[in-house]
Amino acid sequence: MSEVAVLPLGWLTSNLIEITTAIGGGTPSKADPTYWTNGTIPWVSPKDMKLFLITSSEDQLTHSALSRLTLIPKYSVLVVVRSGILSRTLPVAINDMPVTINQDMRAFMPENGIDTRFIAWQLISKEQEILLSCSKDGTTVASIEGQALSRFPLLVAPAAEQTRIVEKLEELLSDLDAGVAELKAAQKKLAQYRQS
Repeated sequence: MSEVAVLPLGWLTSNLIEITTAIGGGTPSKADPTYWTNGTIPWVSPKDMKLFLITSSEDQLTHSALSRLTLIPKYSVLVVVRSGILSRTLPVAINDMPVTINQDMRAFMPENGIDTRFIAWQLISKEQEILLSCSKDGTTVASIEGQALSRFPLLVAPAAEQTRIVEKLEELLSDLDAGVAELKAAQKKLAQYRQS
């Protein structure tokens, strides 16, 4: 990690390769039922990446499948790196339980002192920059180049500041969600009044 003069005191510029451990995924053979039947281990794929906090997955694997995959610890950053959706958005999430992932995903386990949410929100905030600078050319399916993503510049604040920033951001987003819900309720009431 190297210091940058324009950053606040204690902040550093870094990247995923310096502050996380990256893990790839895969898909055990669907023809082998010992990997899938009565599975209990979440297997996250791009179709599961609709929420910021992943609490379940559509598919689950058995413990036999772990011979072919890595179990990703709780509170890692999950990123879709190959999918048609990458032409317009970069799905990023955090897993709320240990999971495995398919080959279209990448997981990043932050080092001690790095808040998972701080990294995830930063990737979300830099979505368009990442899509522009890290996309692979000449592929049939939109893809993010792994090395480019791993070296994409990120900021690292002191640990206490990371927590403070994330808590404030999530408080503001919660207020925004509540405001949107109130607006929808008011629009529904207005429609009912108009019908009356």
